[in-house]
Amino acid sequence: MKILRDLLEKQLQNLYNSELLILILSVKTSFIKKELLILKALAEMQEYVTDYELQDILLMYTRETHDQKVRLEEIGELLKSKIAVKDGNIIRGLLEDVRELYREFPKGLLMDMGIITKLMHITHFQISGYESALLFSKNLDIGEMSEKLEKTLDEAYEADEYCATYAKNIMLKKK
Repeated sequence: MKILRDLLEKQLQNLYNSELLILILSVKTSFIKKELLILKALAEMQEYVTDYELQDILLMYTRETHDQKVRLEEIGELLKSKIAVKDGNIIRGLLEDVRELYREFPKGLLMDMGIITKLMHITHFQISGYESALLFSKNLDIGEMSEKLEKTLDEAYEADEYCATYAKNIMLKKK
C-alpha cells in the first residue's frame, strides 16, 4: 500500500503542476501562491482568439482550472502531504506548443483551430492523470479524495466535450 500511496502522491503532484502552470504568472520565476493569480497561459490564448464561443470556452476552462487547483490543495491536506510545484515538464511542453502557434499563424480561423486542438491536448493529458489518481485513491479507499477527483474528472470530460464540439463546428463553418 505504501508504494500505491507514493504513486498517488506523484500523480497528484503532476496534476497540481499542470493546473498551477496553466494559471501561474510566470513559469520562469519562483512559484508564489497568491489568492488572485494572473492567469497568464489562458489569458494569452484569449488575446489570440477571434471567435466568441472559443473565448467563452477559455473562460470556463480558466474558472475550472482554478477550482481544480484548489481541490488538489485540499486533497494534499487530506493526505497530510505537501502538494507543490516540482517540474511540470509535460505541461510546460504543451503550453510551449501553444506559444509556437502565436509565432507561426495569424489571428483568425486557423489560429482558433490551433488553440482549440492544443487545449484538447492539455485536457487529454489531465484526464489521463485524473483517471489514474482516481484509481489509486479508490484502491486505497480514500472516499473524500475520490469524490474530489471524480468531480474534477467530470469537469475535464465536460471541457473535452466542449472543445471537441467546438472544433467540429468550426470545421463545418470553414466548408
